[in-house]
Amino acid sequence: MKDESPALPLAALRLWDDRARAGSGAWNMAVDEALLTGMAHSPVPVLRIYRWERPTLSFGYFLPLAEALAALSPGETLIRRWTGGGLVHHAAAVTWSLVVPHAESFCRLRPGQSYAQLHLALALALGGMGLQEISVVPAEAAAPTGGLCAEAPAPGDLLRHGRKLAGAGQRRTRQGLLHQGVLFLAEQDLVPDFPERLARVLAGDVTCFTPALVQEIPLARYENALWNARR
Repeated sequence: MKDESPALPLAALRLWDDRARAGSGAWNMAVDEALLTGMAHSPVPVLRIYRWERPTLSFGYFLPLAEALAALSPGETLIRRWTGGGLVHHAAAVTWSLVVPHAESFCRLRPGQSYAQLHLALALALGGMGLQEISVVPAEAAAPTGGLCAEAPAPGDLLRHGRKLAGAGQRRTRQGLLHQGVLFLAEQDLVPDFPERLARVLAGDVTCFTPALVQEIPLARYENALWNARR
């Protein structure tokens, strides 16, 4: 797949449409971390689209467990993310992650700039499938300190008809950048080729693949109750 549009955030990326197998909260978070820590072996950005095997509430790395427990719905599992941000119910939302190696110039952008560029790309992809009237929360808006992500727009988030449409959290390490995004739409509300549409507005050269994760997936850490209770 090729795209000659100007000012794409990335030159190339690899697209992993991981929706065929729904994963647990621990599995999904562990895989995203493994993708980032394995960047030395796979120095091309990776876009992953994935699903959850059951209703799950994820909460940002810096939030206290008590806040997450207070928002937990009956039947939901709970998982602390490796990235920041608020509380996200994943029962009816599309989840995606982008992993960018440290050597990419994109990683030198400030967090707000990278966040804004990725959400602009998402807005373009959604607009291309007919979703209109999307706006962006201004950079000067106050950032929320917690609460439900869907109800607490942050600078750079997407809005539609006054309601939050998309948000995200980021993590930066010496390996690179992990951006975990959520789109508050049901999967059936998207066109089947949405992953490819998003990939094409993120990068000029896109390759579809299924990775062999070279790093051991840190599943045991996310399955350990101490992970959720660390704050």
